[in-house]
Amino acid sequence: MNVFSKGIICLSTLALAACSFTPRERAEGGFDYTNVERTGKLQPAPGKQLPASSRQFEIPDTQVQGAVGRDMNVLPPVLVRGTAAGSRASDASELTAVDFSELDGMDDLPAFTWDGIKATLARKNIDIVSETEEQSLTTGWVAEQMLVGEDELEATVKRRFEVTMEVPDHRRTATVVVDMVDKQVSGPGAAMAPAGVSDGNAEANLLNSMINEIAVRQQGVFEAAEAAATVEVKPTFNDAGYPAYELNIGFDVAWPLMADVLAGLGFEIDDLNQTAGMYYLEYMRDPGFSLTFWNNREEGKLDIPDGSYQLNVKGDDDTTTITLYQGDEPLSAADVDRLYGPIAAEIRQRSAL
Repeated sequence: MNVFSKGIICLSTLALAACSFTPRERAEGGFDYTNVERTGKLQPAPGKQLPASSRQFEIPDTQVQGAVGRDMNVLPPVLVRGTAAGSRASDASELTAVDFSELDGMDDLPAFTWDGIKATLARKNIDIVSETEEQSLTTGWVAEQMLVGEDELEATVKRRFEVTMEVPDHRRTATVVVDMVDKQVSGPGAAMAPAGVSDGNAEANLLNSMINEIAVRQQGVFEAAEAAATVEVKPTFNDAGYPAYELNIGFDVAWPLMADVLAGLGFEIDDLNQTAGMYYLEYMRDPGFSLTFWNNREEGKLDIPDGSYQLNVKGDDDTTTITLYQGDEPLSAADVDRLYGPIAAEIRQRSAL
């Protein structure tokens, strides 16, 4: 075969490929099945009879309404994706909707969600033409450019959306719905621009963008909650002028927390008096080996003498001081500074549990 013949074959192949171009929203293949008519009933052979009939596999008669065959839009639907913590696609299958649930650290779920919705529209340069705060808003036109048909004709599809948010009285959940309320199509390929699935996908894409924005904003909430959960400890003096440690938590939180902290440091609590804010303790740096299964006392972590100690916990709703006494004498400022590292570390670790 000469070069000229090979060239003709290549050009013919390209031409056939071009002629067989199928837009991605249209099914490929033959569509003769759309014109097939139902055949008559099966007839038995002479002298034979058909077995008893069953309706188990009978194909019901249908009245087709809408597109079939080549006119059917086969674009896959875009699913609503619950990428934000506490979100999931709504059970209402006929709606493009997502449900949100309140998370720890959120003071106002509806306000937080509505701010995320509006931030998404601002980031996408989508105008808001009307709004009822935390209830509904209507967007301006959102344009989408596309090439349609075998000739790749240009078409511009413009849509407007309504975003609604339903919030129950307890305000711990919210349902956000995106609905296309208006549409305009222009350009040479306007008649071939896909509809149906494409419009639903546009709703889902916009809603998914909102969910993603809210997911990003949630990270700030989680980080703030984590920071708030971290107890700050610093050396100070109590109201009697004795060296102590100050915690940025109230007495009601600090009192039970210190029971775990003391056990973790190696103290044994002999007695306690919450009214006076006192723990009465015994400390043994090396508790030794015991055959009794109830002796689960941890090895002491502090470089202090074995013996009797007291811990005074005193505070209000916001801050608390803890003062450690050896017997009846408070530890010196030098000892408070020296023991700051292990005591502060134990407090932070226990408060994070």
